[in-house]
Amino acid sequence: MSFNLIESVKEILSGDMSNRMAGILGESPSNIHQAIQGIIPTILTGLLLKADSGDVQDTLNLATAAARIDIPFNLNSLAGGAVNSKGMDFLKNIFGEKTSALSEAIAGYAGISSQSASSLLSTAAPAALGVLGNHILDSNMNASGLRSFLNSQKKKVLNVLPTGIFLHGIMCIDDLSEIAEKFSGPKVPERKKKSGSKWAIIITLILVAGIVTWFYMNNQNPSGNSPQPVSDTVIPSKDTVKPPVVSENKFIVKLPDGDLLDAKKGGIEEQLVIFFTDPKSKASRRFPFNFDQLSFNPGTAVITNESMVQIQNVASILKAFPKAKIKIGGFNEKGGDSTSNKLLSESRATAVADAIKAAGANSNQIAGVEGFGSDFARYPADAADSLREKDKRISISVRSK
Repeated sequence: MSFNLIESVKEILSGDMSNRMAGILGESPSNIHQAIQGIIPTILTGLLLKADSGDVQDTLNLATAAARIDIPFNLNSLAGGAVNSKGMDFLKNIFGEKTSALSEAIAGYAGISSQSASSLLSTAAPAALGVLGNHILDSNMNASGLRSFLNSQKKKVLNVLPTGIFLHGIMCIDDLSEIAEKFSGPKVPERKKKSGSKWAIIITLILVAGIVTWFYMNNQNPSGNSPQPVSDTVIPSKDTVKPPVVSENKFIVKLPDGDLLDAKKGGIEEQLVIFFTDPKSKASRRFPFNFDQLSFNPGTAVITNESMVQIQNVASILKAFPKAKIKIGGFNEKGGDSTSNKLLSESRATAVADAIKAAGANSNQIAGVEGFGSDFARYPADAADSLREKDKRISISVRSK
C-alpha cells in the first residue's frame, strides 16, 4: 500500500492523543479534536506550498531534521498553554510571520483560546514533519523524489482542508488566488465566530423585505382575494407549504418550518421548492439545479460575500425539507490543464457544501461533492466567453426527498 502522508500524521495525533491534550489545556475534547483536524492539513498545505515555491530542498532538510532528533511528545509541557519552542521554530520556518495569524485562525475555527491553538500548532508541526522525514529517510528520497511524492499527496491533503482557517494571506503569500493557481484553490469561507451575526442581520433584512412585500401585495387587492401570481409558475399543493407569491422579480413562499423565503424569480430556490413539493418529482443522479447567484474570486474557491444570500436560502430549504439529501457538483469550462480544472471544480463544490452546512443545514443532508472539471463542458475552448461561462457552474443533484 502506498504511503499516505495525511493519514500517517493523523495516526500520530490520534483521538486518544487529542483527548489528553484537551485535559492538559483545559479545553473541550471536541474542540481540541476539531482543532487537530484543521491543524494537520494546514501544516501539510504549508509544506506543499513551501516545496512548490522552490524550497523543496529546504523542505527535505526540515523534515529529516525533525525525524533525526526524534522530538518527544512531552504533553506535560502544554500545561498552562505552554509552547514547544523547538516546535514553534519548525512552524515559523513554514509560515514565517503569518504564524501568529494562523494561531488566531485555528482558535476561531475550533473555538479554543489563541494560547491553546499556539500550543497545539507547536506540538503538531514537528510531529507532521517527523512523519514526512521518516518516510524520506526510509525511502532514501532526494529533493526530486520529494517533489514527486508531495505532488502525489496534494489532492489527499486539500480534500480534507476544512473551512474557516484560511484567512487572507496566512499561507505565506500575498493573495489567496496564488494557492488556486498552484493547487486549484483551498476553501476560504468566513470565520465561524464572525459569520453568525453578519448573516443574522442579512437574513433579518430579507425577512422584513419579504413581509413588507407580502403586506403590500395583499393590500393592493381590493376584492380581498388572494393575489394571483404574475408568472405561470405553480407550486403543487401540499398542506405544509403556503402557495408562493411571485411578483415581477420575486419568489416568496412560506416554507414548511415557517421560514419565509424571499428569492429571485426563476432561481435555484424556486426550482428546488417546486421539486420538493411536487409528489411526481423523482430523485436522480442528474445535476439539474444550477446556482444562479453564486460566484467566486477569480481562479479560486473563495465564495464572494454577495453569494451568501443564495447559500443561506438553499440551507433554509434543506432545513425545511429534512428528508432531502443533495450532492453538489462542480463543473468547469474547456481549456487549460484538465487536472487543474477538475481540482478547482471539486474545491469549489466542497466550499459550497461547507458554506451550506455553516449556514445551518444538517450535514447529513449533503450526500457528497464531486468535481467534474471540463468533462461535461458543452462549448469548445475557442468559443465566445459568454458561452464558455455557462460551463462554469455549481449544481445540485437531489438524491432523496
